[in-house]
Amino acid sequence: MSSPARDADEPKSLTFAWTLAVILIVAFVLGLLFFPPMYETPKTDAADTVLFIGRFHPILLHLPIGALGLLCLLEVICLRAKGEAKYGDAALLTLIVGSFGSVLAVMAGIMLSREGGYAGGNFSLHQTMGIIGTAGVLLALVVRITAMGRGSSELLGAYRALYFISFAAMGLGAHFGGNMSHGSKFLTEFAPEPLKSQMISMEKWMLSFVEEPKEEAPAPAPAPVAAEKLVFADLIQPIFAAKCNSCHGEEKQKGELRLDTYEFTMQGGENSGDKNIVPGKPAESVSMQFILLPEDDDDHMPPEGKDQLTKEESALIQWWIEQGASNTQKVDLAALPAELKATAEALLK
Repeated sequence: MSSPARDADEPKSLTFAWTLAVILIVAFVLGLLFFPPMYETPKTDAADTVLFIGRFHPILLHLPIGALGLLCLLEVICLRAKGEAKYGDAALLTLIVGSFGSVLAVMAGIMLSREGGYAGGNFSLHQTMGIIGTAGVLLALVVRITAMGRGSSELLGAYRALYFISFAAMGLGAHFGGNMSHGSKFLTEFAPEPLKSQMISMEKWMLSFVEEPKEEAPAPAPAPVAAEKLVFADLIQPIFAAKCNSCHGEEKQKGELRLDTYEFTMQGGENSGDKNIVPGKPAESVSMQFILLPEDDDDHMPPEGKDQLTKEESALIQWWIEQGASNTQKVDLAALPAELKATAEALLK
């Protein structure tokens, strides 16, 4: 069988590559044994060191993305024997760097999940596909080293098939991670038809394996006129949905706080409890306190880098609390402070 061009009299030494591969595989396996993936809320608090390392997950994941993305290009070049002879070593080095970054990113992600507040199908698929993809990349590393050592073009072909499948799995995992951070419509919202419908169908199909079937929602009632609309449902909830629910919604609950329904909003989280919203007392309402903190304060909500509430949106939430934080209060534009009417009208459209 043919093999990539090389000097048969001086076989390439791959001892160092084998050593790194074994270290990475052992580290990955031991890491999963010490920090097994969790798919439900942790029952105990994680050590500060674990959470500190976990917070590096969003940074660390960019290393494997860059390295493994570059490797795709190198492997296309290496499909020809001349390309493999010229760039095979560079491809192996890039694969080692990408494998190292993948192991770091996965372990940091699992540590970050110990913080709590992560749930739902998007999280399950993000974590699972990341682990599967990383395991596949590590296996691909072993196959490539073996192929280079034996000079086998057949093994190199098998390696490339395994690598591209593993990289695709990691890409899918990254997509569901993006859904967690930016919402489920982040990638598909502006996709052209019919690609959009195909992407949504595939996403729903994958989520069906990890989520309980949802009951069919009743047909929506005819939209009420403006005078019949509700303050919480039609003014406050849209603000939460746009500015807060990426961290405090159905898929992710930082600090165990959800703001996607009235009941969860009033229930509060681990740091607020029943004082999250205190009817009639915005100064005593924990969420309002965090919203009104200076933007450079570590406890300010939304955190730095996220889309911030406008002054009018904050004032509208404060006004709703002052009025009693009701779930049934109807919208009466005439009763709103003059400076909030324009914001309210925009939300009602």
